[in-house]
Amino acid sequence: MMESWRKVLPLHKGDIVSNPSKLRVDLRLLPEQIAMGLLPTKPSVQLLCSLLQVLLESDKEDRALMPLLTGFAKAYGFEFMGIHPKKLRMLVNEYPGTFDFSSVNLFSADFQNSMRNIFVKYYAGVTKQLESENQRLRDLEKAHRRLLDSRGDVPQEKVDKYEIHVAAFNKLKTAVLSLADYLDQEMPELAPKEEVDDNKTTIELLTVEFGDRAGLAPIWNDEDERDFYEILPDLKATMPSMAYKDSLKDVETSATASISEDALSILDAAIEADSAQLLLAGTATNLDEPSEPSSANLVSPSRPEETASDQTLIKRTAESGHVTRVTTAATPVKKSITQQKRPYIKNSKSKGLADLLDTVWEGDECDGEDEPAVLVDDEQDTSTSALLRQILDTFILGLSKVTSKEGADKMAIDFCTNLNRRHYRKKLVQALYNVPRTRADLLPLYSRIVAVLNPVMPDVGGDLCEALRRQFRWLVRRQDPLRLESKIRNVRFMAELTKFGIFSKAECLLCLKILLNNFKHHAVEMVCCLLESGGRFLYWSPDSHSRMKILLEELLRRKSLRLFDARMDSMIENAYFSCSTPETAASRTGQNMTIKIRTPMQMFIRKIFLDDLNRTDPSDVTCLTSLIRRLPWDDPEVFEYGLKYLSSAWRINYASISALANVLAGLANYQDDLAVRVVDNVLDDIRVQLELNNSKFNQRRLAMVRYLGEMYNYRIVDSSVIFNTLFSLILFGWIADVPTMLDPPSHLLRIRLVCALLNTCGEYFSHGTARRRLDSFLALFRRYFWMKRENVVWSDHCPFPMTIVHLVEDTMGKLRRDFSLLKNLEEAEAALKKINDKMLVIRI
Repeated sequence: MMESWRKVLPLHKGDIVSNPSKLRVDLRLLPEQIAMGLLPTKPSVQLLCSLLQVLLESDKEDRALMPLLTGFAKAYGFEFMGIHPKKLRMLVNEYPGTFDFSSVNLFSADFQNSMRNIFVKYYAGVTKQLESENQRLRDLEKAHRRLLDSRGDVPQEKVDKYEIHVAAFNKLKTAVLSLADYLDQEMPELAPKEEVDDNKTTIELLTVEFGDRAGLAPIWNDEDERDFYEILPDLKATMPSMAYKDSLKDVETSATASISEDALSILDAAIEADSAQLLLAGTATNLDEPSEPSSANLVSPSRPEETASDQTLIKRTAESGHVTRVTTAATPVKKSITQQKRPYIKNSKSKGLADLLDTVWEGDECDGEDEPAVLVDDEQDTSTSALLRQILDTFILGLSKVTSKEGADKMAIDFCTNLNRRHYRKKLVQALYNVPRTRADLLPLYSRIVAVLNPVMPDVGGDLCEALRRQFRWLVRRQDPLRLESKIRNVRFMAELTKFGIFSKAECLLCLKILLNNFKHHAVEMVCCLLESGGRFLYWSPDSHSRMKILLEELLRRKSLRLFDARMDSMIENAYFSCSTPETAASRTGQNMTIKIRTPMQMFIRKIFLDDLNRTDPSDVTCLTSLIRRLPWDDPEVFEYGLKYLSSAWRINYASISALANVLAGLANYQDDLAVRVVDNVLDDIRVQLELNNSKFNQRRLAMVRYLGEMYNYRIVDSSVIFNTLFSLILFGWIADVPTMLDPPSHLLRIRLVCALLNTCGEYFSHGTARRRLDSFLALFRRYFWMKRENVVWSDHCPFPMTIVHLVEDTMGKLRRDFSLLKNLEEAEAALKKINDKMLVIRI
């Protein structure tokens, strides 16, 4: 019987359980035979333990064997582990005397404890997995809430994924509950589902007060701007219905909503594709370092929205400046991304929008196409009298003379009263579309006219928006080096219409995305003009804030990838801060950054150290020292705050570090504890940075070492502190002349730190013991230098930096004229041995 069990049971690590149903029966039959005494006790128990050990070790991911192990714990928990189900134990505690737990144990207590510990360890792993799955479920719920807040719905594929995860989690939770009951263990506390406040917005808007109005959102700069864009005359309330009933016929009320939905879907797909590509390409591209374009090939920034078949690159020869196209095979990653976005274009409900969206992927020029225009056939208007035509001509001529919102409202009312005909509405759209490209001041007023007429003449706004979309598509795809004023007029007009609610926010964001994908030449100026005109409105509007924030981050990323002149850099930064000003960005972003609130005394101390000290001449700090001495140093808060800035030399200009040491020397005679604390903080910072060896703190390390040297110059520390620091800079992190990761061979900052400290205070070590200690250190430092220079990491292809060589030569020449770098490591070691022998003789 034992041999048969050994053949059919998985007793070795890695054995596959091919038939779980049979194994379930085996786990009931084998323990029953052991309990009945049908098998030899010791080998059969060892066989069962081996089987359970293999099952418990192999079931760590999908938990497919958990029902089998739960059934074993249910049937034989008392016989093999000495435990009763939790429900039974609680029932006996509630009604004592109803059940007798004292029974004859088949196995020893040690065996039961070991078996129980194995199952408890398995249960601990299961509970950790349950907690992680619960946290993942909460994260999915948060992501869905963000989608609901930003776009109003959750994609069906994300809903299906969430439901699958919920079903799997519930199944795992039920199994853990059963196992916890049979093992008499407590269930872990799971994070509950967060309650959502439906009235909570996705961004925190800063409220300000303008006159008698409170709670004004930061979408507008002031009250006048808000009145211009939000307070419009209601023509439906003031005009008789007979004046506009014809213009409301045959208008598709759902057209704008469907276009916005299409634009929103394709924009989200483009943003998700960009995020996926950045994650995949993160190891190959360093976004923090700008890439210089070569003189022969100027390649546009990475564009994830390319066709699935090819990727178009721009090639411009340096001699003629002729633009040609080079097509390369798309990578599998880019192909999969573009295939996800194609259905949105294919199923788009608006032909004009679909043509506009094509520019995201194709980007092909349209040299053979004429510039879009709004054409009106005057021959179709045969029933109009000459008087009405004269009134229309006068009205159109008066459009260019509008200078105020009152004039714009009057023009809209006059048109609705006298000229509300289909043909005249087309003429109005033509006149508005053909606004002179140099008259940017007319765009807000023209947009207000359209907004006033939109409730009674929606076709005017719809036709104008469609004309602007066609013109934008033509201008972007043409890539004309001229027509800059026309391009700026187009994007500003769209931004103004967006602020009035005529041009949808989704389409405006999509146009911004298209320009960012082609972020070069005139597209940069178009992006800046669009952001300056409507960026603030899009950024602080709750329904577009999340997407606008992503596009602004992409703007900064693309700016860092390309090299622009000073004018372009300033233009991009101004456009960015016009949307999110530095004063309010910290308090009004979605992440709600913490704002530090400082007391007047703290602000005064910051002004002294960060402003006054940087502007004071290092040789004239007496007045500043006297002012700092008069601070209430007995106050613990003032003491700690002042100590913070006295110990942070990297916060001030490098040239003002000597003045900071001078101030500390003036305070040391009156505040002994303060000087001691500052010295301790400086030494601790130098030591911690040696242990961290993080390159982002290089400037901080240089400043602190220079500060320590200035402290010696002002007699705050003695020479032993300086020499201990010098020796630690070249010895810490080395084990028997073998470098470690704390000071790798290619890391040369410690040489700069030593030179900075010696250049600051080394000239004063010229007599007595200090001179001999400096000679010994210079010999050891010279050996350290040659160990770095002769390392294998340096070669002809990657030579040792000559700036470091010149720095060391200048430092040694300044301190000891008879010291030289020598020629190699062997000479440096011989010179070190000679100086050490000399020092030994002197000591004897």
